Order: sequence, then structure tokens, then C-alpha cells
Amino acid sequence: MNKDKVKQTVLSTVKIFLESNMLVYSGNATLFIITAAFPFIALIISIVNVLPWYSPLDVVEFFFRVLPDLEPFRDFIEGIVVNLKNSSGGVLIGVAALTTLWSASGGVNAIRVGLNQLDGGEKGKVQHNIIKRLVFTLMLIILIPALLVFSMLGDSVQNIIGSIFERIGAEGLLHLKESIESVFQAGTLIVTIAGFFAALLLYAKLPARVHTLKSRIPGTVFTGVACYLFTKVFSFFIPKLSGSSSLYGSLASLFLILLWIRIIMMILFAGGALNRVLEEDKS
Repeated sequence: MNKDKVKQTVLSTVKIFLESNMLVYSGNATLFIITAAFPFIALIISIVNVLPWYSPLDVVEFFFRVLPDLEPFRDFIEGIVVNLKNSSGGVLIGVAALTTLWSASGGVNAIRVGLNQLDGGEKGKVQHNIIKRLVFTLMLIILIPALLVFSMLGDSVQNIIGSIFERIGAEGLLHLKESIESVFQAGTLIVTIAGFFAALLLYAKLPARVHTLKSRIPGTVFTGVACYLFTKVFSFFIPKLSGSSSLYGSLASLFLILLWIRIIMMILFAGGALNRVLEEDKS
């Protein structure tokens, strides 16, 4: 792809992004995601409470594989996690699960509406939209705790598998043991791959107009790379504002989290706009 083609693609992507009012839709999605965040963390804490040898602070470490690892963020999230840990009870799991399902479905729906707008405003059938929204919400609610448990229980599973294979003693099984251990040690890679496929499915199957997975790969790759680079830049520059963070405390932390999520949502919709531009070029 020559420079003129790249320039034209970028300009077309920006044009579609702005004409489709993605700034508004990204703000809407941010609101619902923040609404879903607190009951979702409560659900995660409830799950961790039944796992032996692990503390809610392990949950914090897992979250910061994705979030910018900044002191205001960490203090804010740790405070929420510890408070939820201390106030958790037997009823919390059910309440958190239901609240998470309701509020997270609103976030998924906001993303779906934005992607529909990028597709030309298609709405689809109401019953299909509800089913899609619930399916994707359940997928995300199951995926993130599953990755969390995988990450946290990795060492324990490695030890169990290692002891079993060493007792058997077969050379082939020992090689298999090393392969399995390498998989568990690549926790960050597993999370990255899972996140990529989750975003790919969002782009391809969530909108009213269903697309092929192959056609959504460029936007997914763009979104993944852009989110990674933005998070790194965000983590570099925000500590320069540490004075304002200490002055305003949790309010500054909440503002920074909102800002980060808002821009991530903008990048997500920009990836959708890029997919549309490339699709129109092919047709």
C-alpha cells in the first residue's frame, strides 16, 4: 500500500468516525462500562473468596495487565477491592452476578449501537439484538473470570501436573509437562490472544449486519496495537500530573480512569470505521 493510499484510508476513516458521531457513542459506552465495573469487581471478589491461598490483591495484579499501572489507578482499585472483600457476604455473589449482567449488557448494547451506526444505521430485529447482547455479555462475564482463575491458579496447576508426570516417568510425558508449563507461564500472551478474539467477535458478529471474521481482522489489529500504545503513552505522561492527583485524591483517579476508558472506546470505534473503509475499497 503506497503513501497516497494510506493517507486516503486514514482520512476516510477519520471522516466516517466523525460523521457517525462516534465521540458521542464512545461517551455513552464509557458510562455503561463504568456502571458495570463495580458490580463486576464485586463478582470477581466473590469468586476469589472461594479460592484457597489467593487474596483479592491478586485480582488487582490481574487487572493491571490491561490497565495503565499508575499509582492513582492502583490505589483507587485496591481501595475498592479491599472494601468489597471486607463487606462481601453469601448473598453478594447472586446480587453481583445479576447486577453485572444487567449493567454490562447496557455497555455491550452501547457498543452494538455504535457499530450499527458505522454500518449505516442498521438496527436489525429487536429479538435478535437482545439475544446478541445477552450472549456477548455472558461471554465477557465468563471470559474475564476464567482468565483470572487461569492466571491465578497457573502455579498450582503446574505443580499438580508436574508431580503426576514425574511419577509416571515416561519421557514423552515429561516433554508434554514442559509444554504445558510453558503455556501457563505465558499468562500475558493468553490474555492478549483471548482479548484479540473477543474484539474480533465484537466487530464481526455483534452488529445487526453480520460480517466475516476475516474482514474484521484489520480493525481488530489496529485496535489492539493502538490500545497498547495509548496505554503505554498514558502511563508515561500521567505521572507528570502526580501533584494534581495527590491534591484531589480519588476524584482525580476516577477522572483518569474515565479518560482512559473513553479513549479506549474511541479507538474501538475507530477500528470499526477502518473496517468499513477497507470493506468499501474492496467492493
